[in-house]
Amino acid sequence: MGTIESVTTSDPVDELRRLYPPILTTAHVAEMMHCTIGDVRDKVHRGELEALRWGQQFRFFREEVLASMTRYRPGDPTPDDENVRVDTERN
Repeated sequence: MGTIESVTTSDPVDELRRLYPPILTTAHVAEMMHCTIGDVRDKVHRGELEALRWGQQFRFFREEVLASMTRYRPGDPTPDDENVRVDTERN
């Protein structure tokens, strides 16, 4: 009889650490976040993502990017949610 091998699910953050170098380009970050390079630049300019200037380009520390990606889980309130007042009363 054959044996069933246990399937291990790896932590997605650990997988990203394995796949990407410690210092990232804008393209790396866009790939990690499944967004465009323009979206990454916008996040930098809005202060949502920390970056270092490297000439006319940005560089990112992998651990800071991962921290920003895991800061909020689906359903958690975001800073934008705290600034939005929802009026539940109907006239």
